[in-house]
Amino acid sequence: MIKLDSQFIAQIKSNPHMIQQLFSGHFGLEKENLRVTPSGNLALTPHPPIFGPKEENPYIKTDFSESQVEMITPVCDSVDDVYNAITNLHHIVSLALPKDEYLWPNSNPGLIPDEENIPIAVYRNKEDSSRLYREHLATEYGKKIQLLSGIHYNFSFSDEFLKALFQTSQTENETFQDFKNRIYLKVAKYFMKNRWLLIYLTGAGPAYMEGFTTVSGAENTAENARILKDGISLRNSSAGYKNKDALHVDYDTFDGYIHSIAKHIENGQINSMREFYNPIRLKNSHTDQSLESLAQKGVEYLEIRSIDLNPLEENGIAKETLHFIHLFLLTGLLSENDELCPNNQQISDKNEEQVALSGLAHPNITECDHSEVAFSEAGLKEIAKMEAFLTELAPENDYLANVVALQKARVVDASKTIAARVTQEIKEHGYLTFHLNTAKASFETADAFAYRFIGAEDMELSTQIVWKSAWKKGVKVDVLDRGENFLRLTLGNKSELVKQATKTSKDNYVSVLAMENKVVTKQILAEHQIRVPHGENHTQFEEAIMSYPTFSGKQIVIKPKSTNYGIGISIFKDFFTKEAFEEAIKIAFSHDSSIMIEEFIPGDEYRFLVMGDDVVAVLKRIPANVVGDGIHTVRELVEQKNDDPLRGTHHLKPLEKIQQGPEETLMLSQQNLSFEDVPPSGKTVYLRENSNISTGGDSINVTDQMDDYYKELAVKASKAIRAEICGVDIIIPPNPKDYDSAAIIELNFNPATHMHAFPYKGERVLTGDKIIDYLFK
Repeated sequence: MIKLDSQFIAQIKSNPHMIQQLFSGHFGLEKENLRVTPSGNLALTPHPPIFGPKEENPYIKTDFSESQVEMITPVCDSVDDVYNAITNLHHIVSLALPKDEYLWPNSNPGLIPDEENIPIAVYRNKEDSSRLYREHLATEYGKKIQLLSGIHYNFSFSDEFLKALFQTSQTENETFQDFKNRIYLKVAKYFMKNRWLLIYLTGAGPAYMEGFTTVSGAENTAENARILKDGISLRNSSAGYKNKDALHVDYDTFDGYIHSIAKHIENGQINSMREFYNPIRLKNSHTDQSLESLAQKGVEYLEIRSIDLNPLEENGIAKETLHFIHLFLLTGLLSENDELCPNNQQISDKNEEQVALSGLAHPNITECDHSEVAFSEAGLKEIAKMEAFLTELAPENDYLANVVALQKARVVDASKTIAARVTQEIKEHGYLTFHLNTAKASFETADAFAYRFIGAEDMELSTQIVWKSAWKKGVKVDVLDRGENFLRLTLGNKSELVKQATKTSKDNYVSVLAMENKVVTKQILAEHQIRVPHGENHTQFEEAIMSYPTFSGKQIVIKPKSTNYGIGISIFKDFFTKEAFEEAIKIAFSHDSSIMIEEFIPGDEYRFLVMGDDVVAVLKRIPANVVGDGIHTVRELVEQKNDDPLRGTHHLKPLEKIQQGPEETLMLSQQNLSFEDVPPSGKTVYLRENSNISTGGDSINVTDQMDDYYKELAVKASKAIRAEICGVDIIIPPNPKDYDSAAIIELNFNPATHMHAFPYKGERVLTGDKIIDYLFK
């Protein structure tokens, strides 16, 4: 018989809004990974300074050891969002580690040094309470066991949902906080009783290196490792991360819960609430995490501490696992409130232990009356509860139904569990080899998508890059307007508003207006003795056409006054007819009410990214092109080049795919070529005249090679227009030392930064980091 709380279910079912709230809530994850060398040894380098002081960065800290990174997501309103957040943090940390360091993907460590050489996390103040607490743990439990890593899953129901339940479920004289305490105790009680099932379904640590610990019956395997026979999770067993004594507490009342923990502290079994290592803890957001603050303020959320790192997932945990844990907690809410007395806690401890050490063998599960039930029967009974309330409350949610179906299949067939699959990989490849290959593959995935902030793909790349850098450096990010790419960045007591990555409080409005107007830009630069192209400005089509005799026979550029991305630009390097001249003017006017006709400056175009007094990046921009190999057609070469994973469309990737439209066809015809021709080996074929990255051009990082004269010129131009963050486009002549022939053709008040961060060739420039540093220096 399925025992569910019919009163709760009926109330929720009667209110569609409550159903929606039931399946949402607030989520947070804390994930620990050891840093290791390519050989699997514990990395003994300091916590990377790029993350800033560990006391201040809310997202990236250390756990017990200086070699143990802890990633902490902000509070998220959905499972999908918290999954994206932990994946983003995993990528950020992976790419910021020292060269040849990786994140070890299992809860159980690889090769570790002798006890005395395991570094405890270092803090600026040697008397910092966090440091003193870690020293206590080292003395009390030893350093090795502290290297066991995992995931903490934090969850709370929305207050709006709980208030709706409170209206019909409160007891006499019960306050709302009393009710919250009672609800979270109910869920925690269910969790403690049935945690064996969650360990079976999420455990992923069945093996360990010889010398780390000793478990009876563990089998030898390759690379000097040992595998628990039919084991699931070393970390959740008695050989794992546990208090020395089984600390049973009262889950029937909140006062009883507080009193029983206080008794354990008073008896010297633990020194504080922080050392209470139960698989689930009642928490509030008070920073000292003391028992006193919990007693005074009450419960705000639950912390589940028993989740292993899953080495089969590149970020350490599958999204379906996160959804299942949520459903597991909802089952606790919607189940009947069975009593969990100390005797039952001993039974629950026994079930947990035998599943952690031999769960793949499906040991019988002991019930509260000491009777034994077949493993699958006991597991399927809890799964049936989930199926029942999903049928009642979310009958059309196929995704959650599939999540439950997957776990159901694992309950029936142990070979489908995470632990069984990890065991098989270790037996096939070796403990160290499997995990190191996994760690390196995870790094490669992070590197391949380094330009992307998962969950914000609809925003500009430059904005995504700034967001990643903000989290890396511990800066809080609030999205004020997603469509406008408008963020608020906060570090300590200082906040900065940022739009489209480079529009900030550092620049004044009139400078932006001046840079937006190419005519004004040219005039200001010329007044500061900076060379700009000579030319004319026109607001009338007929008037512009009449200037043909002035420009006939010259190399010229015709462009709109105020556009970006090379839109509406025509370049004539050779003879052009009056008809072609008129067509170019028509194109320019189709994009703006005012156009410019100016001299073409020969040379290569470079984009300088200026911040304050410094040039932080320089790119050489080359028009869309392919290089012949004597075998493939131009079309085939374009398709090959477009296969680069950094090339995409609509500015969703750092580089744009080369198009095969009328502009490219025309450019080929001017070279007496078509898309079907096979260019000789080594011949560069251009498909565009303009060098914009947005039209398929190549970006080459030349920051370190650039002549200081041109860097100083770029800063001078930026200062002339009183800009702080500025993109300066300079044409450098074929002889770079011919300084007088160089010219500035444009200033950009909102320069894209992604092309510097992810160039076609050359080293990446951490433009996001530079923006954060500039704003908060």
